[in-house]
Amino acid sequence: MWCSRTAFGRLQRIAPCTVTGFHRAMSTLPKVYVTRKVPPDGLDILRKSGQVQFEMWDSDDPVPRVELLKKVKGCEGILCVLTEKIDAQLLNAAGPNLKVVSTMSVGFDHLSLDELKKRGIRVGYTPDVLTDCVAELTVALLLATSRRLIEATHEAKTGGWGTWRTLWLCGHELANSTVGILGLGRIGVAIAERLKPFKVKKFIYTDVAPRPDLANMIEAEYVSLDELAKQSDFLAICCALTPETHGICNWNLFSKMKKNAIFINTSR
Repeated sequence: MWCSRTAFGRLQRIAPCTVTGFHRAMSTLPKVYVTRKVPPDGLDILRKSGQVQFEMWDSDDPVPRVELLKKVKGCEGILCVLTEKIDAQLLNAAGPNLKVVSTMSVGFDHLSLDELKKRGIRVGYTPDVLTDCVAELTVALLLATSRRLIEATHEAKTGGWGTWRTLWLCGHELANSTVGILGLGRIGVAIAERLKPFKVKKFIYTDVAPRPDLANMIEAEYVSLDELAKQSDFLAICCALTPETHGICNWNLFSKMKKNAIFINTSR
């Protein structure tokens, strides 16, 4: 609408028929439901477009399912996050006007893609935005685990820290180690790039098929899943959740790993 007080004052003095016409025009704009409080910049895009009217669940907690089913009725667009399951029930509740569903996430396993495709509803997601932060978090978890930082912090806080003891809470070093990556994509490459300065001896990976273009960037060797488990001193899981990867990290995998191997799972 208008941003100045003067403009707002003028709006108040507009004839009733004009105001009615304004509200009628607003009511004909496509309706969008936003399922979670989003950053102000994102809302500004919606506001400044002047092409949609939107309602937002203004909370950091998930919108209750019952409330969600009510709010999407008649919407032409839904902007959601991972906690909202977009399935046949929700799409039926939204009705035939729904044209697009966008999720503020890299993953989209909470979206029933078959249902969306069947109804001709377009899907949006954010594939590249989390690569660096997930890679950094993975390295942080790997270092914290290998160097037993959480245990050491607990000991320091609770009085367990006493005199110097040989090898106490030393953990394992990355130098001369073999780092395995299950699922070599953007994040897997970014993890390896960050670990290289630690003098890792060897990077190995497995995927649905060899990925030489990406592997060459980090000088990684393609191996079978069994060899990945057997050789890795540190094993980072970076694969997407698909029917093929569901349950892939099971007893069979763990039983083949070294007894002192470090397992870091930042996948879906």
